[in-house]
Amino acid sequence: MTTETDLSYDERYTKGIERYEAGEALDQLIPTFAELRKEKFDVRVAVALSWLHTLAGQKDRAMLYAKEAKNVPQGKYNHALALLTFNEKGVREKLEEAYQMGGEEGRKDAIENLGDAIKRKGGVYPAAEKMLKWLQNW
Repeated sequence: MTTETDLSYDERYTKGIERYEAGEALDQLIPTFAELRKEKFDVRVAVALSWLHTLAGQKDRAMLYAKEAKNVPQGKYNHALALLTFNEKGVREKLEEAYQMGGEEGRKDAIENLGDAIKRKGGVYPAAEKMLKWLQNW
């Protein structure tokens, strides 16, 4: 039987994403990605942690990891959602930067992710709903 410790870094990352997609609780997922982050800097993990902490309402950690993920479109979109979630300024600027980096494909990914965020919040997540409308009408 294979245990978590027998898996490679990439396999543990992939398993964490699969667990997220299966609907596992945020408080169960955050430690998984935090352990990966301790091993090395990986922008994929920073993106995941910014997303998870934003959904969990943990502003400081969400902002920290969003800034770590600033060099990829999804990191910028996550940063914009964190700013909007926590009533901070700079949302439009981050959205524009994200779109410039990721184009239509990045925008479509963000729309899909926002839909998932709303679903995870029981269908009510005002910040994600607002951002989703902006991106759909972009």
